[in-house]
Parts: sequence; structure tokens; C-alpha cells
Amino acid sequence: MNKTITALIFSGAALCYAGIASAADRVNINVTGRVVATPCVVDTDTVSKQVDLGQAIANNLNQPGGNPIWKDFQLLLTQCPAAIQSATATFTGAVHNTDPTAFKNLGTAVNSALQMTNTDHSVIYGKNSQMTVAVDNSTRQAIFPLSARIFSPAEKATGGTFSAAVSIVFTYQ
Repeated sequence: MNKTITALIFSGAALCYAGIASAADRVNINVTGRVVATPCVVDTDTVSKQVDLGQAIANNLNQPGGNPIWKDFQLLLTQCPAAIQSATATFTGAVHNTDPTAFKNLGTAVNSALQMTNTDHSVIYGKNSQMTVAVDNSTRQAIFPLSARIFSPAEKATGGTFSAAVSIVFTYQ
């Protein structure tokens, strides 16, 4: 009989808790967010792009117009989602001390700098410059056609090594 009374007490307590639970206020939770398309894929050659500018003769750099030898290259984005219509490259890096549109030579050649332009040389890209290109609708690629050369902003270049670094951040529209 003790077992029966204990079971009835526990059953009654459970019914009381069930009544309390059903009397609780109803709460709605709204969750918001945003689903965005994945960005384009930066081509493996572009990720670690090496552009060999060859040899430049210091005396040629010291002439007006400097080094006439340009090296064309491209940066490539692939697999761009259909929602992305264009891509923008923003260029950053250490600038030359007398020419803010030129990137600093990190090598030993004095008064030498990197000049970077589009392939027809009509636009110079310096620190914080941007280049925007359309994404090709059929290939879903964005190609950034660029050109670079060693030049001397001060026209007082000396021999030595040449090395410059440019960082690029891609954004998508």
C-alpha cells in the first residue's frame, strides 16, 4: 500500500508541473541573416604572382621617360558566381619616397622604383589605386591586364638589385 500512495503522490506532482508548463507565455523568436554568393576564386598563379622585369640599365633609367621596357602580366579570378558582375583590385605597398605613384624598390639599386599601369600605359596604379573589370558572362572570369617596369623617379639610378612587393585586395560587385 505504501508503494501505491507514493506512486499516486508522484503522479499528482507530475500533473501539477504539466499544468504550469502549459500555462506559460508563448514566445516567438525571429532569426535573420543574409545569404551571399561565394566570391570568385583567385587563380593559383595570381596568388603568388612573380613578374620578372629582367635587367634594366641604370643609364637608361636616368633618361627622360626612363626604361622603355614594360612587362605585361595579368591577374586572374575564376569561378565567379552569376551574382557577381565585376571585381575590383586595390593595390597597396610601400611607396617610393619621391613618387607616391611608384612602389618602393626593396633591393639595393638606389633611386629605382616599380611603376605599374594598365597594358596601354594610360593609367598608373600606385598605393590605394583601384582597377575594376567586368566578369565575363560566358567564362565567369575576371582578368586584370597590367604592365610593370623599373624606372627612376629621380633619374639618378645606380646599379644593384631590384625587388618590389605589391599587395592586392579583391572586392566584388
